[in-house]
Amino acid sequence: MGTANVNLDELTSGKEKKMALDVQQGGGTLNVRLYLKMHEKPKVIKEGDKLVKQISLPFMAPVFQSELEVIRNEFTSLITSFLGKGQKYELEKTKRLRSHPDVPLEEMPAACVPMPTAEMFTPVKTGRLMQRLMEFIGSQAQIMVRLAQVKGIWDPWKANFSGYLPANERLIEEWQSDAEFCRQYLQGINPMLVTVCKDQSRIPAEMLGLKGQGKTTLQLMEENRLFIVDYAPMLGVPATPGKFFYAPILLMYNEELQDGMTGLNLLGIQLTRNKGKNEVYSPETAKTHPNKYMFAKMHVVSADNNVHQFLYHLGYTHLAMEPIAVSLHTHLPPDHPIHRLLLPHFKDTIGINYLARHSLVSRIFPITDPMFATSTVGGLVMFINEWRKYNFMDMAFPEELKRRGFDEAGSDGLKNYLYRDDGFKLWNIYKTYVTGMVDQAYAGDQAVAADKALQAFCQMAEGPGQLHGFPREISTKQLLIDCLTNIIFNVSAQHSAINFPQYDYYSFIPNRPAQLSAPMPDGPNDMLESALLDALPNEMNTGLQVLLSYMLSMPSQTAITGVDAMKDVYPDVHEKFNKQLVDLSKEIKSRNDQLKAEGKVPYTYLDPENVAMSIDI
Repeated sequence: MGTANVNLDELTSGKEKKMALDVQQGGGTLNVRLYLKMHEKPKVIKEGDKLVKQISLPFMAPVFQSELEVIRNEFTSLITSFLGKGQKYELEKTKRLRSHPDVPLEEMPAACVPMPTAEMFTPVKTGRLMQRLMEFIGSQAQIMVRLAQVKGIWDPWKANFSGYLPANERLIEEWQSDAEFCRQYLQGINPMLVTVCKDQSRIPAEMLGLKGQGKTTLQLMEENRLFIVDYAPMLGVPATPGKFFYAPILLMYNEELQDGMTGLNLLGIQLTRNKGKNEVYSPETAKTHPNKYMFAKMHVVSADNNVHQFLYHLGYTHLAMEPIAVSLHTHLPPDHPIHRLLLPHFKDTIGINYLARHSLVSRIFPITDPMFATSTVGGLVMFINEWRKYNFMDMAFPEELKRRGFDEAGSDGLKNYLYRDDGFKLWNIYKTYVTGMVDQAYAGDQAVAADKALQAFCQMAEGPGQLHGFPREISTKQLLIDCLTNIIFNVSAQHSAINFPQYDYYSFIPNRPAQLSAPMPDGPNDMLESALLDALPNEMNTGLQVLLSYMLSMPSQTAITGVDAMKDVYPDVHEKFNKQLVDLSKEIKSRNDQLKAEGKVPYTYLDPENVAMSIDI
């Protein structure tokens, strides 16, 4: 962007003139054709009148114009197909941004571009999204009055809760405690990073001297009580002026409580990875430097917010699953048993991804750019770096947990990891359901290998779709069962677990800020409380974080309990699936009632009645 000055004295009304204008600030020359139209007779200039000899004309830089052209062409295709025969399901690699030509966006999973008419939202879905937006806008009424009346230091971030936006009172009361900080790694918005630590090489040297319940870091590791969260994906993210982030390493341990109970507690935080000395913050720090300790925890959860949204949420669910949806419609005919099985699990997925690509991560004015510490391009850089290591089958729920040291039997000794507990139960139900379908549809491995439509489906997802680790061919019933179970779990349970908790944990910004505007201060003294508060997101970015968390937490109207894909073709398979889901829902509700009775937080996100059947928001 830039400005160019035009001398109006050089123009004649009613005549076009070509001019070469020098661009101020940005540099270069702008070639334009100007047409001056005087709507009134020229004013007679009197002595003493003040004249404006020049006016400043803002214009769109060529980079901006180029991106607009990409979007214009896409929308033109969308309208043409809508008014005509419709649009085929096709995959297209993401084009590089003119503003960041060094970022290889084409390495991301291929997208369905342009969007087929059949994938447009229904009027009901569109209405629900607009209602959600208007609820947020309505709830902002008199927010300036509420901000003017704040008393406590955290009250400015409570001012957003009004009207349709309820406050998570328990979280607001307890978010500063180490116990709540750790609990959220097991039951919160991002349960994907906590890992059993069994390898000393993963522990920074400066953290080996930490102690929990009188035990050293290595002693806790030997007792299978040490857990690590490593934000290494943040290491390759380019910095954005005015925003500060780290790639922290967090250590937690399984604390032994009274009556034989245990609970996860914080051992220490290291924000930097310098070759020299790195500062470590622990509960001992809180005794002498409480503000620095709080700020260190804020930097950890800010990194967590960015990794969660760009990597596990946007990347591994929304973007990664789209090639499967396109290949489904391209190669599996409607009467194919796998088409029948998978179709409800991709309801509105292409549509919601299309909306995200033109809003959250738009090529121009992406909503996520001012909001997140990484900015939009940085978040996509992080995803691309990690996507190069991604393997679809290795990311299956049991395999992913196993890699982090967890299993269905709970041999890790960690209690209340409810994402793990409920997830295994749901995975097993899905696998039984898929096995029933595959056993009915295929007599044996030979029938699977001979299914040309299935093989073409696989080849498109893995090849043009760029879904790394997806089987290029499936020749056995067991591999087909594993693959289909993985698909259904990802688009339903996995997405629900990392999407629907957003309002609960992101709406109160200090709990998990998307960005911080200051680094950890140097020096031996504690930081000022005011400096900590000033580093939190400003009013605009606070509003964006609350809005995004509220919009994306909109409950789905198509829960997994409503799936009837097999009802007509394999009724026995359908009835067993439905009964197991209902039974699990009752079991989870009973468990949650007990937790509430004990004054603890219920985990509702993998209750089948709350699990969306597809990525539809």
